[in-house]
Amino acid sequence: MKIGFSKHIKISYRADMQTVIIRWQQPVTFTEFKMNCLAILSTAKEHTASSWLFDCRSKGEMTQLESDWLINEFYPKALQLVSSHVLVAWLLAPRQMQRLQEGASLSAITQDCDDVRRKAFLTENEAVRWLEESVAQMEHRSNGQQ
Repeated sequence: MKIGFSKHIKISYRADMQTVIIRWQQPVTFTEFKMNCLAILSTAKEHTASSWLFDCRSKGEMTQLESDWLINEFYPKALQLVSSHVLVAWLLAPRQMQRLQEGASLSAITQDCDDVRRKAFLTENEAVRWLEESVAQMEHRSNGQQ
């Protein structure tokens, strides 16, 4: 497992899961959030990893500004640089998950599409299980198309 640290985050690559994991250690500004996400792209590109786990439980709540940036800039860049399909599991704090269930709209987390599949979770076990199942489905589909 390769691990990178900064003041705010820990980024690691788990080869057994073919997954890049980012864990925010504390709340961050919007600029720091963008820089952290771009660091993920570097690690993901290095390992050709299209499966990612974003642990935002200590980061603070996702803002609409962050969500819009992810949709309009980050995800398109990820599809261009890393893979034509990306899986993103979001680990959220209970309060943010409750807001989403009550109808808060953060499309970067909740709006699934063919190229960027994403889903929010409260527990890491659920997130890992979803990533593993989704990777297996993607591999099955790509093997069937060959």
